[in-house]
Amino acid sequence: MKCYTTANEGLKSKGVEVVVDCVIEEAVVINDISDVRGIIEKHLEAVFKDAGKGILVFDSNESIGSTHMLYRFKYRALDTSGEYIGVRIVVRNNRASRILFTIPRGYIHLVRFENMYNPLRELHTNNEEGPGAPGQTYIPNMIVYNILGVPSIDVAEWRLEVVGSVEKPVSLSLKDLYELGVETLRMNFHCVTGWSVRSLEFTGVRLSRIMEIVAPRHNVEWMFTESLDGYTTIVPYSDGVKGIVALEMNGKPLDILHGYPARLIIPHLYGWKSAKWVSRIILSEEYRDGYWEALGYHPRGRVDLEERFKQY
Repeated sequence: MKCYTTANEGLKSKGVEVVVDCVIEEAVVINDISDVRGIIEKHLEAVFKDAGKGILVFDSNESIGSTHMLYRFKYRALDTSGEYIGVRIVVRNNRASRILFTIPRGYIHLVRFENMYNPLRELHTNNEEGPGAPGQTYIPNMIVYNILGVPSIDVAEWRLEVVGSVEKPVSLSLKDLYELGVETLRMNFHCVTGWSVRSLEFTGVRLSRIMEIVAPRHNVEWMFTESLDGYTTIVPYSDGVKGIVALEMNGKPLDILHGYPARLIIPHLYGWKSAKWVSRIILSEEYRDGYWEALGYHPRGRVDLEERFKQY
C-alpha cells in the first residue's frame, strides 16, 4: 500500500495533527455508500493495525465537479476519549482512487508511514490550452468560503512579503502595489467543487512584475502562499507567475469576504489556489503541501485538465 504522511499548520488549528494519504491502486467500483464503507474498513485494518475496535460513522458526501465524489466518515476507537479519525474517500468516475485519514493528537502513535509525496508525477507536460472548463456549472455569483475564519485587517500595518529563494526580498504596502502599476483581467472564475462564474474583473499587479523586482534564483520551482487567516496553498512557479495580486474586483476594492486588501488570482487554476488575504509569497525549490493539498487536492489544479485531486 502506497501511503504518505503530511501536515499543515492550518489543519493543526482545526485539530488535525497529521494526514495519512493513501492511493487506492486496485480498481474498486463504487455503487453506493456501503461500497465506500467496505473500502474504509479494509484500509483502517491495514493502516492502523493497533487501533483496536471502533465505530465508523458516515458524515457526508458531495460532488466535486461532474466526475468526482468525496465521501466523509468518522472513526472513533472504543477506548479513546472522544477524538475521532476523519476519513475521506475520493471517487472519480465511480472508482475509488484515494483514501485520506485526518489524525488528531490522540491517535498520532498509530501513524507509521513516512513516505514523501512526489508532485512531479502529477504535472503533465501538455501546455496547450484544453477544452474550457470540463465538469463545471455556471452560476450567477461567487460562493464565499472562509474555512479558517475572516481575519482582522489593519491595512496601515499590512504588507505583502515576497521572500525565499530570491535575490531581493520585498515587503510591499497597498500603496506600493498600486505604484507598481495595475492591470485589469476579465476572466471566468472556477471553483474545484464544480461551480464557475463568468466575466469577473480583477484589477491588480502582475506577479511577473513583482518577480522582476525580487529576482528569483534559478532553482525556484514552487510558489507557496500564506494568508492572514492561516490558510496556505502552493502552485508551480511557472503557473503562479501568470497570475496577479488582485486589489479590486469589478471596479471596486476587494470586499473583506473576497480577500481585502489583496488576494492572488491565477485564472487558469481552480479557485483554491487564488489565496485570499495574502500576506507572504515564498519562492522555493522544494514542494510542501498547503491546506487543501494536504487533504489530497492537486499540486497544480489546472481547470482545463480537471486537476482536482492528486492521483499518485
